Parts: sequence; structure tokens; C-alpha cells
Amino acid sequence: MNVKVEERVANYQAASTMKAIGLTRLPEIGRVAENLQMITVPVARPKPDEVAIQVCASSLHIDEIYAAQGTALGRFYGPKNVSLEKPHLMGSSVSGIIVGLGGKTEKFSLGDSVIVIPDQKMEIGSWASYRCVRENMVMTKPKGYSHVEAAAITMAACVAWGAIGFSKTQPGDRCLVVGASGSIGIMLVQYLKTMGCTVTAVCSGKNEAFVKNKGADTAIDYSQQNFADHALSTGILYDRIFDCVGGRHIERDSFRVLKRTGVYETVVGPVQYIGEHKLSWFEFSKVMRYILRRLFVTLFHGPRYMFGEKFPRLVIKDALNRAEKYHLRMPLEKTVPFEIEAVAEAVKLLMTHRAKGRIVINFDIPFTVDE
Repeated sequence: MNVKVEERVANYQAASTMKAIGLTRLPEIGRVAENLQMITVPVARPKPDEVAIQVCASSLHIDEIYAAQGTALGRFYGPKNVSLEKPHLMGSSVSGIIVGLGGKTEKFSLGDSVIVIPDQKMEIGSWASYRCVRENMVMTKPKGYSHVEAAAITMAACVAWGAIGFSKTQPGDRCLVVGASGSIGIMLVQYLKTMGCTVTAVCSGKNEAFVKNKGADTAIDYSQQNFADHALSTGILYDRIFDCVGGRHIERDSFRVLKRTGVYETVVGPVQYIGEHKLSWFEFSKVMRYILRRLFVTLFHGPRYMFGEKFPRLVIKDALNRAEKYHLRMPLEKTVPFEIEAVAEAVKLLMTHRAKGRIVINFDIPFTVDE
């Protein structure tokens, strides 16, 4: 065993507590950042089917914030009872190094560099020194990525590649991506270009050069021109339109410029920034009824309406293999240290919806295993 790995394992085994960032009370909507605390909790220990991971990097996802404040789908799997004795630990994504093995694990060895496969239920506990995860939800980190890069790309790669597969996009299709400068949008742009698709990116004017640098053939500044009006004025119809922003107005405009055999694929749904609101059961059911109606009606005529993407566990290997093959990267808005003030400010930035790419917590651990 590598001496450095032995030191990591020994340090983990000797530890009784660890640092973690979380909540000790339920926050008001929009006030998660102000309520985050650095707390000391018992060190995570693996169950028989789990591995223990020393966290090297964790990406910030806005759905983690929505879950913590109990909005949108967070009303189902967000925290219900939070206290100092029972804190809600933040974070879901992990890239790190295995330092402990459960008695029934077989796939990995101590010292392996791994990532956690995203779970659609948004697991928690990654903004901490150590995290224990079921072995079947862990895979080897691609060697072409650092821990920070791996944490940054994993979730968005799964969503983007899952949406491409779900919509049955074909090589050479003419595609439009709404919200192209965000984390999912920029992965869609890159993946579509690897398929030989013609890609139009919709973003703010200040991000036009950014999306073109990542492969977009053309960019439309949404503040200056409606993308549907632009397409109609130039005689363009699209095979696939990917919506990473949400809102019925985007759906309406998209259906104006889709081919009859085209597909409108939304990963967010008919309500823009739905995660910022605590929907009543009536409001939530209304949204779901709308989605189901659109899914059913468009089965029979005109362009298809599609919502969601393939589950991450079904696409992650293909998504990351393709990303590594074509040298795709998730742009980093910034990396922040594992310190409460820095992470709280990063959460505030995340909530502005203005970050280009990902924000990643770098735990600043010396990497000596496969880096």
C-alpha cells in the first residue's frame, strides 16, 4: 500500500469527529447561505455495503439549496426536523479517495480515487471531511480529471447526456440550447458538437464569446432578440430544442420554430426557477398535470414535448467516457476553500443564476494517489 494512502487511512481510523457544513435550524426561503454553519459531527463510518471517502472536492448544485429550504421537490426529500443535535449536512457531489471499506464491499481498494454517482433524490453530507456511500453508487474517477474537475463535471454531464439520449438526438441535428452558459447548458453545447450537430446557443450578450469558445456555431442574446423571431426571420427550423431555464414562454417560442418531427426537451419544466417557491399541493399538482397533458397530447401530432432526462446511474459511464475522449471540461466560475465564509458567499453567487459553469469546494488535500 502507498505510504500516503496508509497515512490517510490511519488518520481516518483515528478520527472520532469531523468538520461539516450544514444547518442546525430550518432556514427561511432564500436565506440558506446566512444559516450555514461549520459544525463538528461524529466521523462517518461505513456500513457493510458502503465505502468511506475522504472528500477532496464537492460541487455546489442549486437543487441542494432548494432541498435545504424545502422548496419545489425539496418539500418531499428536504429536511423536516433540524436541530443542533440533528443537523442537516449539505452537499451531494463527491470526488475523493477511499479510506475505509465495509465488510461486504468488493469492487474498490483503499486509496482508490472515486466519484459518487449522482442520485436523483439529492443525497446529503458531502460538505464534510468524510462521506460514506453505498459501493454501488461509487465509480472510479476518470484519470483525465483532477478531483475538482471531476466534481464539477459529473452531475451536469449526466443531466446533459441523459437529456440528449432521452430526446433521441441524432448526429447532425440542428439544435438550440436555451440557457447555454449555465452548467447543464454548456455541457449540452459541448456534447452536441461531438455529435456533429449545428448548435445555436441562447444566452446573455456578455456570454456569447464563452459559448462559442465551447462549440456553439451561433449565439443569440436573449436581451436583444427573441430566438424564435430570429429563427423565423432566417428561415431556420430546429430538430431539437433544449430548455435549461424553464417557463411556458420558452416552450411557446420553441414550438414556433421546431420541425414537425422535432423535440422540445426541458430539464426544468414549465415554471421558471420553480425551486425558489414553496408550492402548495394544489400548485404542485397543477404543474404535474400540465406536464402530463403536454407529454400525452404531443404524442399524436406536431413536435414532441419531453420533460426530464435518463437517470444518472444509467448514463454516467457513457457521459464521462465521452467527455474524457473529447477533452470536454466544465468551466469553473470559481473554486472556494472548505471554510464557512467562502462557502456561504458561493451559495449566494449560485442563487443569482449568473454563474458560468460550476462552483466547487476544494478541500485542499494533497493529492498523491493518481494525480
